[in-house]
Amino acid sequence: MNNIVKIIGNYEEFFSDLLHRMKKSGINIHGKPLSHLLYRTATTPEYEQLRDELKKYCSEYVETQFNGRAVAILILEKPLLLEDGFTVSMIELPAPRAVHMYPSGLESIGVIVGKQLPEFINQHNDVLTGVKDHGEHCKPAFITFDNDKTSKFYDISLREIVMLQGWEIEKLAI
Repeated sequence: MNNIVKIIGNYEEFFSDLLHRMKKSGINIHGKPLSHLLYRTATTPEYEQLRDELKKYCSEYVETQFNGRAVAILILEKPLLLEDGFTVSMIELPAPRAVHMYPSGLESIGVIVGKQLPEFINQHNDVLTGVKDHGEHCKPAFITFDNDKTSKFYDISLREIVMLQGWEIEKLAI
């Protein structure tokens, strides 16, 4: 078992479950890159501990305020290997907000659909849960399954969104 599993849990099983749920819903992401995994924490101390633990495995990192709370974007030095040849190098770690209480754990994946996002939304409108509006550069479509896990579909990667927002990505010495 690798050290990332000890920190965020079985990300391979998490991704595999979402991949199969998407396929059952008629959504095929084969050939599309993953942007990131999102891990939620229930408490601020847990957020700080996970952020600091994950940073040990990262080459880059940014922490900023978004939606009234801290959010850490962690870029892993080595990508995580997933089912069907998928890989992911980024973990989004939002601090909890008092308004919304979530259990700790992996919650969502980000899939980059690219410029075809509007077409993708039209094609899968009958199964998508909706579209989030997180500002000018971030309007992902999403599907939330009956286990409260979510697949989000973006036109650009979370890294590109971070850059467009003007947030500074810090290089980490590993």
